[in-house]
Amino acid sequence: MKLIHQVRAVKNKREIANIKKAQKLSELLLYDVLKKLKTGVTEFDIARFITNRFVKLGAPILSFPPIVAFGKNSANIHHTPGKTKLRRGDFIMLDFGCTINGYCSDMTRTYFWGEPTKKQKKIYLAVLGAQNRALKQIQKGERRAKIIDRFARGFLAKVFKNNFKHGLGHGVGTVIHEWPNFKPKSEDIIPAGCVMTVEPGLYFKGFGGVRIEDMILIAKNGYKNLTNVPKDIKSVIL
Repeated sequence: MKLIHQVRAVKNKREIANIKKAQKLSELLLYDVLKKLKTGVTEFDIARFITNRFVKLGAPILSFPPIVAFGKNSANIHHTPGKTKLRRGDFIMLDFGCTINGYCSDMTRTYFWGEPTKKQKKIYLAVLGAQNRALKQIQKGERRAKIIDRFARGFLAKVFKNNFKHGLGHGVGTVIHEWPNFKPKSEDIIPAGCVMTVEPGLYFKGFGGVRIEDMILIAKNGYKNLTNVPKDIKSVIL
């Protein structure tokens, strides 16, 4: 069974082209979503807009139901969009993707509706720092999943104890979660030609959370980031 997973993990040019196309479409849609945000809009309104817009863009099959979380709901890793309305000072977490010819995309961005507080900013910069550290290890040629996970997790633990509650990332292909996985106890060695997510997060019940997720293509030397949406602190303050 593992051999099948390993063969499936390494993508050919056609498969990579489909994943890139799905990601480009998701990025186009993200900018449409940002224009739709306004005080008083509900999570459900935005989630419905995402679903309908993908249909209009010719990608009716989503990678998974979109996650739209405002304010303290962003502390829930797999939040189901509801009637919560957007208010000034809120976190906005958007996690979605679509499929092209059966191949998935996956991306998360966290925004602030107005100027973030010191604590919000600290959380955001910690998550971004953790992602950058993991990517740096991959760039250097590290391919042991648990070591890559450890670099991000160790950095976050120094700033906020035990609030990173999931693996650092997973393979992406015809299903949204494929082998291999970035996890603390993973024995996986990440092969070149594999598409992975790198998605550290911090979550604080009753306050909110931040997740930043990029999709990358593992190369023989380093990686190529397939996600082209700005994530610096200035770009995420709306």
